[in-house]
Amino acid sequence: MGDIFITLLDETCTILESYKGRDKVLRVLCYLAKLLGELQSDPVLAKKFSIFGSQMSATRATLRLLSDLPALQNNLQYGFGRDEPDKYMANLGVVSNLIDQLFLPMEKMSWLSKHKLLTGIDTNKWDNASSLCWALSTYLTILKTMRYLFLLEMHKDCFSKEKNISGEQLRNIKKYHLWNLIRLCMDFVHAVNTLPPGFLWSSRLKPWHIGIIGTSSSVLGIYLMIYKRWLK
Repeated sequence: MGDIFITLLDETCTILESYKGRDKVLRVLCYLAKLLGELQSDPVLAKKFSIFGSQMSATRATLRLLSDLPALQNNLQYGFGRDEPDKYMANLGVVSNLIDQLFLPMEKMSWLSKHKLLTGIDTNKWDNASSLCWALSTYLTILKTMRYLFLLEMHKDCFSKEKNISGEQLRNIKKYHLWNLIRLCMDFVHAVNTLPPGFLWSSRLKPWHIGIIGTSSSVLGIYLMIYKRWLK
């Protein structure tokens, strides 16, 4: 029992030590609270869950105000994707990184406007632009992941020899990317729903739908974060 507790404590602390880990935990708390709020019959308790979820979401948005330079550093290190298996994946990666970089200042403009630090700005336009960036980036990452799975299946023998990995390790890598693809698809459904009405299923999902999708995606994100560390 003591060993299990220490292992769980170590894993939890490892996750919370990094920005990405804290963001994923906050994301779980945000959507889980919103889901519980929608499922509550007691309006007082539902409001408390809603407030907690909104505060967790606001915390994530505030922390992202400092993400520009780390994102720029990662994008510069990625460059033109020379380490990708083929040009198709490299091109998708470059465009996706560019969209992610543009997303951050757009979200800042929306944040400044919402908190009345800048006036004369249409908050909805910046929100819509941010949502569009999120949807496009997620869609491109889905295509990139599907391409990687295709190449992994087509050239699994060559991959095993070049990387010097066993068949079991290869299956675990494939499993990781399949679960990641599922997570990305859930995020894409959510992202499209945040766009203005009239585009695909935008604005049609109910709050409890978003709660389920967001919670599932967030929990899966933490699982994949731990799973990826085990793969190494």
